[in-house]
Amino acid sequence: MRATKVLVMIGVMTTAMFSQGCMERLVGEGVEAAMGPKAAYFEEKPLAEKKDHQALAAYKRFELGEVKNMTGKFMPPAFLTHLPAQFKEQLGKSDLPKEASGKTLVFQVSIIHYEAASTMDSAFGPFEEVVARVELVNKADGRVIGQGVAVTRSEKSVNLGPEKKAQGMAKALIKWASDYYPEAEAVKKK
Repeated sequence: MRATKVLVMIGVMTTAMFSQGCMERLVGEGVEAAMGPKAAYFEEKPLAEKKDHQALAAYKRFELGEVKNMTGKFMPPAFLTHLPAQFKEQLGKSDLPKEASGKTLVFQVSIIHYEAASTMDSAFGPFEEVVARVELVNKADGRVIGQGVAVTRSEKSVNLGPEKKAQGMAKALIKWASDYYPEAEAVKKK
C-alpha cells in the first residue's frame, strides 16, 4: 500500500514538472506570436550623435534597395521574395512619410548570415536568425550616411520560416529610420 502511494506521488510530481515546461512553452509561443520575430539594429556608423537628433527629418521617402546574399551558402529564395513586401507593410504601419517624391533614403542590405531551424533544435527549442550588413544611402548622390547590422531572430516555432525572418528584418530597418525621424504630431500631442 505504501509503495502504491509513493508511485502515485512520483507520478503526480512528474506530471507537474512536465506540465510546467509545457505551460512555459505555451506562454512563450503566445507572446512571440503576438509580438512577431525579434528585430534589432546595431550602428557602426551612426546617423547622428544621439537618436533624438532627427537626422532623417529631411527625408520624405524610404526604399528598400538591392538585397544581396553574401552568406556563401544556400538561403531560401522565399526570404528574398518576402522582404520587399514585408518592408512595404512595416513602412505602411510606421509614422515615416510615404510621399511619392522627395528626398529618398535607400536601405542597401547584404545578408551575411542566415540560420534556419534544424531537427536538433526540436530538443532545445527552435532558433532561426538572419544577420545583415546595412547601408543607409542618400538616393540622390549615393552617399552612405549610416551603416551597421540588422538582426532578426525567432526562438519559438510560431515565428519560423523565411516570411517571418523577412518580417523581422523589415521591422529592424523601419525601427532604425524611425529612431532618427521626428515623432508624428499625433504622438507629440499625447
